[in-house]
Amino acid sequence: MGEYICGVVVKLHLTPEQEVMFKKNYGCTRKIHNELLNKYKSKYGDSNKIPTKKELNQFLKESRDELPYLGEMESTSLQQVRDDLHKAFTNSFKSKKHNPPIFHSKKKTRPSFRQTIRQDKRPVENNTVTLRKHGKILFSTSVEYLDLLNSTDTKFNNITVYYDGLNHYASFNVETNPPEQLPLTDKHIGCDVNSNKNGWLVTSEGQKEFFDIDHENQMVKKINRLMSKCRKRSKRFKKIQKRLQKWYNKRTNQLKDYIEKLTYNLVKEYDAVVFEENYSSIKILIGGEENMVFPLSRFIKRLKDKFQIYKPTADDVQFVKPHNTSRTCHHCGHIKQDLEVKKRNWKCPKCGKILNRDINAAINILNRWFNGDSLKNT
Repeated sequence: MGEYICGVVVKLHLTPEQEVMFKKNYGCTRKIHNELLNKYKSKYGDSNKIPTKKELNQFLKESRDELPYLGEMESTSLQQVRDDLHKAFTNSFKSKKHNPPIFHSKKKTRPSFRQTIRQDKRPVENNTVTLRKHGKILFSTSVEYLDLLNSTDTKFNNITVYYDGLNHYASFNVETNPPEQLPLTDKHIGCDVNSNKNGWLVTSEGQKEFFDIDHENQMVKKINRLMSKCRKRSKRFKKIQKRLQKWYNKRTNQLKDYIEKLTYNLVKEYDAVVFEENYSSIKILIGGEENMVFPLSRFIKRLKDKFQIYKPTADDVQFVKPHNTSRTCHHCGHIKQDLEVKKRNWKCPKCGKILNRDINAAINILNRWFNGDSLKNT
């Protein structure tokens, strides 16, 4: 068995009784998180002390004694809340990038709970998963994932169950054999990040990437207008609310699917992908009036992850300094200082070449990396 850890998400099909139990478990995990955090603040106030697992475990015991209905819930899901809270405290005090844990509200927190898996137990059999306190549950997924979950080489670590407003899903954390590595192609590419209007990503080979969810954004706007005309908590309001959630989920899933496919294709075709250093500060607006900001940081992270999985010996994702990449002619090196931002095509006054602003910048980004002017890959 390999040490490759991955997540597999499947859609659950619950009976009415199981759905009631799931909703109770969602509420109890949120409640126990708030109770543990409240007991910590009552004892330590706003101090920077990191609570130990022993202290949080004591808080958990006290909460279970005070709230008898918690005894009906599966115990490991409550213990996972304790462990997650301890990890959140540790991360927040170690790094400023992580915010300290906060109370979970019903509206802003995604309903979820997590169960651990015993080493001698296999929770999946064909297309059913067995959860403690909930019994056997049918699920659906692709044939590839179904074979992976039923393989004897797959080791299960834990299962996270969550609700997206319409459907219930289970995310399996599994250890399995690593995927087959892709061959090196000895090809490299430079990428210039722009607004979505001219292609949010332009490569040194002239390729332009567009991501359009304008229809989804317009539908979200239209349904929001319909909801504003309904009385809250009426049957019509709840029906339209589910319709709105469907479009929100569709928009999010399209974005995730687009990022996964694009990053895999880049890793498959090239051994190095070069960007400007300031990629994380650029906001790309997607769609019409209801704009979304393209998650560039997530895109870069997924690209790095796929290089580590499929091409660990490749040059990976690289970064170069961003100054004058658009204004410098990649033919002769002349810098046109008075180049306007809105001008997409310009003529080099020195060599006379007609240049596309974005493609020229992507070529310069790649050339800078070839010339050794690269930054530390962080």
